[in-house]
Amino acid sequence: MEPNLTMARHAEARDLLGAFALGALEAQEAAAVRAHLATCAECQAEIAALWSAVDALPELIEPMDPPPGLRDRISAAILAEAAAPQSPTPAPAPAPIAPVAPVAPPAVPERRLAEPIRPARWWSNATPWAAAAVILLLVSGGLLAWNLRLQNQIEAVPTPETIALAPTDAAPDASGEVTYLPDDNLLVLDVRDLPALEPGQVYEVWLIGDEGAPAPAGVFDQETDRHAIVVDRSRYDTLAITAEPGPLGTEAPTGEIVATAPL
Repeated sequence: MEPNLTMARHAEARDLLGAFALGALEAQEAAAVRAHLATCAECQAEIAALWSAVDALPELIEPMDPPPGLRDRISAAILAEAAAPQSPTPAPAPAPIAPVAPVAPPAVPERRLAEPIRPARWWSNATPWAAAAVILLLVSGGLLAWNLRLQNQIEAVPTPETIALAPTDAAPDASGEVTYLPDDNLLVLDVRDLPALEPGQVYEVWLIGDEGAPAPAGVFDQETDRHAIVVDRSRYDTLAITAEPGPLGTEAPTGEIVATAPL
């Protein structure tokens, strides 16, 4: 076999070792990686280290509680992005690695879930690439699963309600709308052509009800922007936008209202 072709297949198989260690490959790709492992001592050593990393990670990572409201903020941002019109383009399927016929194969380490490989002092001996690859794959897999669940929730949402944003004399050219997604208690504010901010200012969103002071609902710093708010809509009847000192805004409005919308 040509040396260049052999090196290319080695590189392709080596790139798939992390996913192979997690059992995340399609059957054809996994078969190609196994065939390559039968002839490559370098990749055999790396797959052994990766399998050990998968076993060791649960013992090394301390559980952490996420900050309050993190899920709501991330969900709101994803749903706001999904609310915009999009023309998705399907990603091309990856080209499978052609299986390599083994020649005088050496023994390949077997992976059995019931008896994981645990060499002594793995963490001090494993290559940085092996540890980084496994951690990245684990994190990416978790985020992908959560994103798929959120996308399924988005597809099940009924037709959203859209409310026009009304400009004031302070921003006569402004326009936009507020979209309400009832199943998620989510308001998506889409605003365009607000006046340019003064240095050090941000736009701040306020929710106003029949009783109590206006409640701050986040800031943004672009004249045309999209902003998502998780809110109990029944508590408020008006949304308003003002320019306030940045970068975090204020606890009560001090600037002139530039746009409003009834809720």
